[in-house]
Amino acid sequence: MKFTYQYKTSDGVRHAGVYAARSREAVYDELRAKGIKAFGVEPAPGFANRMVGVLGWRLFVFVVLAAVAVTSTIAYLQEKSEPPQHSPAVEDSVFLAKTRRQIIGDTAVIEAGVKNGWNDVFPDEGERFLASFAIPGVPAGVKTTNVAELERSLKRTVLINPDDSMESKQIKSMVEGMKDELRAYMAKGGTIEKYGERLVERQEQELSYYRRIKEEIESAVKRGLSDAEVEAKWKAGNADLRNMGIRLVPLPEPGE
Repeated sequence: MKFTYQYKTSDGVRHAGVYAARSREAVYDELRAKGIKAFGVEPAPGFANRMVGVLGWRLFVFVVLAAVAVTSTIAYLQEKSEPPQHSPAVEDSVFLAKTRRQIIGDTAVIEAGVKNGWNDVFPDEGERFLASFAIPGVPAGVKTTNVAELERSLKRTVLINPDDSMESKQIKSMVEGMKDELRAYMAKGGTIEKYGERLVERQEQELSYYRRIKEEIESAVKRGLSDAEVEAKWKAGNADLRNMGIRLVPLPEPGE
């Protein structure tokens, strides 16, 4: 199972990462053995990762293999009555969900993408604008565009290549999901201009939720609450953020 964690280097700079281990306790122990004092260890987002946490690796693998077997059987039976259809293996990836969410992967790659609108993934402004609002509760890298750019983006499908990074696959899928959202909005009488305004409003609201939880935790530290009380507030606040798909607030170090 994968976990996100945080730590500080000797210069006082806070860092974050993803680590695979059998449990939270194992993350602390194994990173400590490597000289890393981790804190704020939480299960990484993602359906497959949650299933591993619930079922364990062996049962999870068994379930996946069983599902593959059933799918293969159905496909075999369908081949006798239907013409063969092309279905790239990449379409089965857990990274291809179109729902807005936090991206799993290299923290540095994700942070750079958020800041620049994922300009190394999308050559066109329309997709870069949508990508800037695809991850809940982060500042938008590309805050404005025009109707023509978004209209052109709706006529394109950004394809996912097998050699794309996991970060690229996820943001491409999410941007295509936002195009679907825009099409549905327009089908109900909405306009592109209004949709853009709603994106900004939604992102600002999500950011305000994040800031509020962060400020509450920082306030608890400043008021001298015990480490246990601070951690309890941190868990409760992050539970709310997690339910909204917003990034989690880092846990202050003990005594910070």
